[in-house]
Amino acid sequence: MDPKGMIKKERVYLYVAAALIIGFLGGVMYSAYRAPATDARQEAGHQHEAAIAALEKAAQDNPTDGQAWVELGHAYFDTGQAKQAIAAYNKALELLPGDLNVMTDLGVMYHQDNQHQKAVELFDQVLHSNPEHEQARFNKGVVLLTGLNDPKAALAEWKILVRYHPMAAAPSGKMVADLIDQLEKEPPKQ
Repeated sequence: MDPKGMIKKERVYLYVAAALIIGFLGGVMYSAYRAPATDARQEAGHQHEAAIAALEKAAQDNPTDGQAWVELGHAYFDTGQAKQAIAAYNKALELLPGDLNVMTDLGVMYHQDNQHQKAVELFDQVLHSNPEHEQARFNKGVVLLTGLNDPKAALAEWKILVRYHPMAAAPSGKMVADLIDQLEKEPPKQ
């Protein structure tokens, strides 16, 4: 300060510049931490759309390539597009008949599309070919329990599953044996 209690002009400029820089940095940090999470979801959605478009083109360009139809079905499966997945998996099975994993995935999509009986019939076909098919046996139990409201039949399927695969687990990581115990203790209300 000069003798009369005044601030020198240079210091005022320095304080204003510092305030502007601090304000700018604070604004950047605030916007970075408060940016809506939907941006990431929208970006992921655009990536899924682009991947599906590329897989659709590959399947259309090579209509006899069963694996291209399988991959397209998987992309639809992963994005919850049951009807499109059903169509792609059915086309794949025309080209790759008897593929038990594709049949199992198709069954899951039938369940998602509320075609529960069709799903069970497909799982039965898989289990007729391979009674130890873990995913088909588990999913059949899920459809019986949640789609057809038949907890006794679901329990029977899961008990067979645990005989073949004692360490079988649900996608959540919960052991199937624990699901059986829980269902036996607290049957669903009908």
